[in-house]
Amino acid sequence: DYLNDDDILVYSDKVILKINNAEVSNYESDSMYPFLGEGANGIVVKPETEKDINVGDIITFRRNDKLVVHRVIEKGIDERGVYFITKGDNSDFADDKIRFEEIEHKLVGIVY
Repeated sequence: DYLNDDDILVYSDKVILKINNAEVSNYESDSMYPFLGEGANGIVVKPETEKDINVGDIITFRRNDKLVVHRVIEKGIDERGVYFITKGDNSDFADDKIRFEEIEHKLVGIVY
């Protein structure tokens, strides 16, 4: 639901996705396997506000100087404001609360 049909241009020798400020990301961890596996190239964008992140989205955030890529399983509000709970699809445990300021990217597409 991130792209409209008009944002996807298909030609015989290429496909063009019209996404502002997009970057390409690669994945090495298996915490999101099989959704994100070896050889997956992610198309990511920097979210502008908390409203850009919803349950089901896959986000990249920084924890202990490492980048973590997990799916948002809960979005809530507490005394500090909006928070997100994430979990790897291939993980048994959810992460601690994540704040918007910790989020680096939101995954909007995958190319294998």
